[in-house]
Amino acid sequence: MARKRKNKKIEFIMDTDWLFEQPIDREHKEYKLLSYFQKMGEKLDNMELYPGFIELSLHLANIQTLIKQKKLIYTNKKFDSIDDELLVKDLKIKDLPEMTQEESQEFAKILTFAAPRLLEYFNIAKSVWVIAYDNIEIKMKKNKNNLESKKGYFYYTEKKTGVLYVWEYNIKQAAKTSPEEKTLVNLIYSEPKGKLTIPKIINTFSEWKEESDIGKLPIFEMVCNDLFPINETLLPLFKRKLIMYNRKKLHFEDKNTIEIKVN
Repeated sequence: MARKRKNKKIEFIMDTDWLFEQPIDREHKEYKLLSYFQKMGEKLDNMELYPGFIELSLHLANIQTLIKQKKLIYTNKKFDSIDDELLVKDLKIKDLPEMTQEESQEFAKILTFAAPRLLEYFNIAKSVWVIAYDNIEIKMKKNKNNLESKKGYFYYTEKKTGVLYVWEYNIKQAAKTSPEEKTLVNLIYSEPKGKLTIPKIINTFSEWKEESDIGKLPIFEMVCNDLFPINETLLPLFKRKLIMYNRKKLHFEDKNTIEIKVN
């Protein structure tokens, strides 16, 4: 059975104001950036995507804003999970610190050096993201007509260990004013696959087991033939697969309903 874990504080490897840490010197910043890439590279070598992918996205957006608007992007967001997305409302902008003429000249050189390399590394990480995402297959197993509930369950069996993971999920609006959605999950079971069936696991361990419509909630199976870390890669992508599946199915049903009414 799964044990509840407190969310660890999500910390990025490098702050967005790394460019302005003293000394403002191109050679110093080159070493700083290369050290960051080395640490990110170790994670990508292990196919660990999050939270590094989000951090890379932030650094790339920051460097582009520095070039185009001469403003610094940062965030004070407290992340709910390792793959919690950054929304536009989470980003803050501030003016650049005062610099001497010599520092300004060095800063321009640093931007010229850093911008293409951050973009290149982001594209590498994105390629790993696509590889992992495309390796995941989502299968509707039960109650496909109740997707509008936005609540349900999905499970995954890790081939290497034989451990069965079962999560309950709840798709919610990312923010009150945002059209984006996010998937909240709770691991309810993680044990070697035994005689317990998925419905039995759900009825026994789900936090929603007292709800009358629990038997009507959708159940999905996640399948991945390659080995990826669960918490840093698979689970974040499972959640995104769910959102995309729901959007496509509900959009298809809405479209068919409109066509029927028109005809």
